[in-house]
Amino acid sequence: MTVFAASMTQAQEQPCGSGAQSAICFGAIDVPDDQRATFTLAARQAIDAIHSREFAEDLRNFATRHAAHGDHAAAWAGVDPVATIAALKAGVPGQRVATYGGLRGWFLRTFFGNMAYDGSAEGPILLNRAALPRSAPSIANTFAHEIAHRAGLRHPHSSRDLATARCEPPYVIGTLVEKHAAGQEWRADSDDCHLFRGLTDSGHQGT
Repeated sequence: MTVFAASMTQAQEQPCGSGAQSAICFGAIDVPDDQRATFTLAARQAIDAIHSREFAEDLRNFATRHAAHGDHAAAWAGVDPVATIAALKAGVPGQRVATYGGLRGWFLRTFFGNMAYDGSAEGPILLNRAALPRSAPSIANTFAHEIAHRAGLRHPHSSRDLATARCEPPYVIGTLVEKHAAGQEWRADSDDCHLFRGLTDSGHQGT
């Protein structure tokens, strides 16, 4: 059964990474016309970040310094950064994206803060139109978060303790992708794990 109804706008050209990642592409992205350029940029940013040495270093540092301690530790049990990055990379090619909205989108955004849903295993990642427009780095964050879910990573505290959930793997991965996508403009905020507070893109994660 389909949980959310996806948008039915015409699919844009499949967006790809840049430079050495130019052959790595998302699948079709169905979004409102006024969001297409932003989503295309976000897809490129997500691909480039996931394949970057800096992202790998940041994820490894977080896992080493923070994953074993605190209420979020259980979600990190058995999570290997190298294998996780390989799974994220494998989850990008052909990954389709669509949106959902209407009363359901408004309700889930208003009362549960929902911004996206990873959908069925074979279907598109679904972004909530009630949470748009957003910046490209923020959408890249969501892409990475939902791809992390499809790689088997979870945030078990999200229904009862969102502050803890934001330090669990999908949220941390999304934050790190947004950090690299935004560059010098990035600042951690209340939507990020508290362990990132005070850092900028040039800060060493975990200090």
